[in-house]
Amino acid sequence: MAGVLSGALRLWDVAGTVAPDADGLILTVGEAALRIVLRAPHGWLVFRGAETLGVHAGLPGLLRQLREELAPHAKAGRLIIGAQSLI
Repeated sequence: MAGVLSGALRLWDVAGTVAPDADGLILTVGEAALRIVLRAPHGWLVFRGAETLGVHAGLPGLLRQLREELAPHAKAGRLIIGAQSLI
């Protein structure tokens, strides 16, 4: 998942980092830091500090929200991972 998120940041032309956290991953872009936590049995929660920004059952929705939060200037398009097409 860290590789997918790092690739998305590059695609959106955003300088940022993806780092492991005790509960998931931290995406940092400038002063913005978002925490992505796996939601059992599947899906993800997105947090900024203590605020829940979103709950996503699928990767397309997660990537869409991250793009809107971290790279609003980036063109909406399709991110293709392997044979599956996402956002």
